[in-house]
Amino acid sequence: MDANYENNNNDSDPFRKTCLIPYPNVDDLPPTLRDKLNILPFRRNILMTISHSHGLAPHLLGLIGSCFDGTQRGLPTLDWQLIVLRTASVLKAKYEYDVNLPVAEVYGMPQAKIDSIACPTEAIQDKSQGPWTDRDKILLRLVDEQLATYTNEEKTIQESIEILGADMVVEVLIVIGIYALLARLIKGLRIDDDHEIPDLKEKIQKAITATK
Repeated sequence: MDANYENNNNDSDPFRKTCLIPYPNVDDLPPTLRDKLNILPFRRNILMTISHSHGLAPHLLGLIGSCFDGTQRGLPTLDWQLIVLRTASVLKAKYEYDVNLPVAEVYGMPQAKIDSIACPTEAIQDKSQGPWTDRDKILLRLVDEQLATYTNEEKTIQESIEILGADMVVEVLIVIGIYALLARLIKGLRIDDDHEIPDLKEKIQKAITATK
């Protein structure tokens, strides 16, 4: 570890061991921003980090919060989580993967899919392999193409519209963009793993409005 980083780290903050910037004090944040941090009933270091940007954070936190709300998010819960876990796996954003895995587990993602989420694109798209439905495969193809090239093949979009509908294709691309952005913050700033949260899965069930 870089010696300058060690000297700059705030040892008095129990949440901070690796992050390259300090986490803000909630009491020092504008009241409207403090309210936006209530996306979840427990602390997440990524949300605390975002709150440094007083102007943009309320909007970004609101957008993230809408992903957790099945009355706003159109994608079924497990489609959303499939996109998130694949994005985190491809971008090697361990923190993003770790905080979303319990959500996927709470809402019943099969273990075979969780175990295969980091498989190469070719293995996922091979019709003879894996636990993937046609819907899963098109979602994962959208993710993989976007993260590799920042675009998609026209054939992929056409097939996606047939399976998902145009509105959900747009939403998928938005969700990929949100979680790719979060992965960049996580990795660029070395955001710390969260402390263990008692009764995490029960709290997730209460915090997320699910859709099938």
